[in-house]
Amino acid sequence: MKHIFNLLFVAILLIGCEEYDYLEDQGFDLEELPAYVAFNAPGNQVTLPDEEVSEADGSVALSVEVPTGSLSDVTVNYEFSGSAVFGTDFTVDGASAAGGTMTIELDPTNFNDFQNSDLEITLLTDDVEDGDKTLTVTLVSAQNVEGNTYAVGRGGTEFLRTANVIIADVDGE
Repeated sequence: MKHIFNLLFVAILLIGCEEYDYLEDQGFDLEELPAYVAFNAPGNQVTLPDEEVSEADGSVALSVEVPTGSLSDVTVNYEFSGSAVFGTDFTVDGASAAGGTMTIELDPTNFNDFQNSDLEITLLTDDVEDGDKTLTVTLVSAQNVEGNTYAVGRGGTEFLRTANVIIADVDGE
């Protein structure tokens, strides 16, 4: 019985190889997805809905993932843009008006299991009636401690590379 199982396993491997060769013969170029970081979205979603918050909400968290794993922590660089003003409408610890970095840490108990990390954005109430603002956060680059570069966006594409936060104005008193 063990020999039959081994023969079936080898046959399945050969069939798999033949299918791949067939695809190449048809002009398809199959390649492995690169290691990447992206904003976390459920299921196979490829865009994030705008996060709608109020100045009075205090904060909002954007979750960033490294689904392909690493043997060390991954540092992610991000940029800010949009009509929201850093220091007036929002702030992020350790960041500047241009952007900053965050670290996604490897779980030391399971080297293939990264915890998603949240980019915590503190919302500031300016007590000025100045309308709603948009904050766009864009992931621009990522690298692990060993120096391996990670693509940004799901599968190394533009998908889930940016997140928009719409900050509703709170009227001044």
